[in-house]
Amino acid sequence: MQTSTLFPLHEEPLAPAAGRRGPVLWLQRVIILSQLDPTAVIRDISFRLGLNIIKTKKMKVRGGPVAGHSVGKTLLMRMIRYTLGEQHFGTQDTQDNLASTLGLENAHVVAQWNVQGQAWTVIRPLRVDQAADSYAVATDDWQAAITAPDEKIPHKDFVLRVQDAMLSELPQFSLPRGREARWLDILAWLSRDYQCGYRKANEWRHDDANPGATLDRDENSLIMQWVMGLMNADEVELRLKHGKLLKDRGHLKTSVEQLQRRLDTLWEPLRETIELGDEAEMDGDQPSFDSVNPVTVANKKVRSLTGLRSERVAESKIAKLQEEYAIAQQAVTDAAAAVGECQGRIKLITQQIAEYEIDPTKPFVRCQAESCWIKERAKQTANDPARDSHLDDFREKLEAVEKQIKVERQSKKALERSAAAARDALTDEEKRLAKELSSINQKIGQWKGVAKEALRLDALAKSVSQAAKKLKKADSDVENSLKTLEELRRKYHRKLRKFSSVYDQVLKEIFGPTATGDIQVDGNGLHPAPDKRLAPAGAAMSVMTTVLAFDVSCLAASVYGIGHHPRLLLHDSPREGDMEGPLFGRLFEIVEELESKFDSSHNVSFQYIVTTTSEPPRHLASSKGPYVVETLDATTDDGLLMRKRF
Repeated sequence: MQTSTLFPLHEEPLAPAAGRRGPVLWLQRVIILSQLDPTAVIRDISFRLGLNIIKTKKMKVRGGPVAGHSVGKTLLMRMIRYTLGEQHFGTQDTQDNLASTLGLENAHVVAQWNVQGQAWTVIRPLRVDQAADSYAVATDDWQAAITAPDEKIPHKDFVLRVQDAMLSELPQFSLPRGREARWLDILAWLSRDYQCGYRKANEWRHDDANPGATLDRDENSLIMQWVMGLMNADEVELRLKHGKLLKDRGHLKTSVEQLQRRLDTLWEPLRETIELGDEAEMDGDQPSFDSVNPVTVANKKVRSLTGLRSERVAESKIAKLQEEYAIAQQAVTDAAAAVGECQGRIKLITQQIAEYEIDPTKPFVRCQAESCWIKERAKQTANDPARDSHLDDFREKLEAVEKQIKVERQSKKALERSAAAARDALTDEEKRLAKELSSINQKIGQWKGVAKEALRLDALAKSVSQAAKKLKKADSDVENSLKTLEELRRKYHRKLRKFSSVYDQVLKEIFGPTATGDIQVDGNGLHPAPDKRLAPAGAAMSVMTTVLAFDVSCLAASVYGIGHHPRLLLHDSPREGDMEGPLFGRLFEIVEELESKFDSSHNVSFQYIVTTTSEPPRHLASSKGPYVVETLDATTDDGLLMRKRF
């Protein structure tokens, strides 16, 4: 092993923090049972403080099964996470295969955890979990927890106790999405799934791992900053306010842009309508040109057109023509009455002649009931020798009336022609005026519409102005908030510098003395920043610099009293296929070196569990331990985690 260079000589030497005598949480044992029976053990793995390696058997170069894959490393790591509160221990296919292919529908996983010095045994079924089937007992005797679980508590209550232990030294912190950060958010970081690819420091889970609800990468960066003690309660509150400011500013910016687009859309056609020049622009919150407001222009146009309409009505001949037509109609009516009167007289005389010719006495029959002298007169008349003369008188009267009715009818026709002419003249004038007024009314309607649009534009322009003022204030508030946050971050400068020093020295341990890197904190959270020259080979080097070295640095920093990392770290098959073996091996050696700084294995204050398909450095690779806690072998069924192949 190389001489320790974990800390620069010019810095104050760091030693394991005296108050941190053990991890906040560490795993003592995992037992997999084919059924809930202490005698039905499939696999029993004990873990230790410090470095724990789960490796695969090294194969000779020859054909045969691939030794490092499909042996159960990832399944084991997910079972461990499952006992700590994750909803699933694998994909749906994995859960189904355990039951259908392996016949392990009653299998359970048992984990012995130490939480702040308190031993716990956790028992969960390896199937779709029912809440009542998962429980925990405050004991280090896992067999007793199965056979006599008198003191058991629901598994969810155990998870809450773990959460209390994890968060006890951390300020309350709410994520930008509004909910409070919790233990499972931290667990996702402490136990990266191999399917995430170890590409980014703030990328922890892949959808294929069936992880349930996860955070986005920016939120993950904030979680890391929070856990590493680089965010106090004041900053948490300020960050929440800052997040709200950013959100409000985003809404305001979107609103201003939308309002401005609407304003521009309305302004151009309106400016053309009221015949303003191209140089006319909206002045402040009042669209105007030469102190003329579009609303005023439009309303003036409406008043002008309304006056013009009244003038056209007043100038028209309709009133005179209506009077003339009324007189003509009255004359026709009078002429019709005269014709009617003549027709009545003709009818009466004609009737009298007919009656006289038939019976001269008939005109007097009606009088027979009258006085005697009338009856006598009737007799005289009936015998009147001048009867023919009387008939001639009737006929003369009839002829005179017939001549008169001809004259009256001719007069009526002449008057009807005059009335029709008056009516036609009136109709023509009404049509002419209606056409003229229709054009004016149409323009009035158009300008009333313009006035409404101008009012909308006016209100919209005011809204834009007000929103722009609010946006300007929001920009100022965000800027001031950033300054306040930056001032708070300066208070963490010494702690951040020590943290960066640990990261820098881990990089030097791996890559050599010229390697450099630091830890940065900005408005989006915490980020490792290795020298770009460390990643010329692409992804594999990036994995080592920005993920593995960073995670180990966080663990080491907490060992030395920096931040509140619980000092439990799980890595599932982190090595990239093209990463050099010696480079990857240095990761194990660094953890071993960190462990060596404690005077006794019982005092080690961290636990690092890693699965690997690559052989660890020779002095760490012995299957007899202490570092290798389990060796899995794909060449035989018995070497598989579940001792069955699926």
